[in-house]
Amino acid sequence: MADEYDIVDFVYDAVAAANTGFLICKGRSETGIEDNHIVVNHLSLTDDQYEFTNHLPVNVNVFIKRNSNGTSNRSLMKDIVRAVRKSIEDNIKTTDGQYRYAEIQWTTPADIKDGFDCMNIRINCETDK
Repeated sequence: MADEYDIVDFVYDAVAAANTGFLICKGRSETGIEDNHIVVNHLSLTDDQYEFTNHLPVNVNVFIKRNSNGTSNRSLMKDIVRAVRKSIEDNIKTTDGQYRYAEIQWTTPADIKDGFDCMNIRINCETDK
């Protein structure tokens, strides 16, 4: 059985397989980070909810530093988000007899960190009980 830590690891591995060259963090990014980066974390669920549903919503936040004039680097964001989405779709699947399924629910901009544009990719992950 996979718990929330295993599921974040599955998603992290799928994001890493996209070969973006970005730092990838689990949970939170480092304080004061100034480079483009990706953060993989999950929403808090109670143990009862997790045991009942075997689904865990996971966020993949792609942070792209804004240009010096404050504008967005849209082309880089587009390329990275597309690569990450494809890698998640291609790499999270049943392995070693353990059922794994990930569905991308949405991709939406999020205003989280000063000086960065952020795109939130929400994934619903399902595993064995």
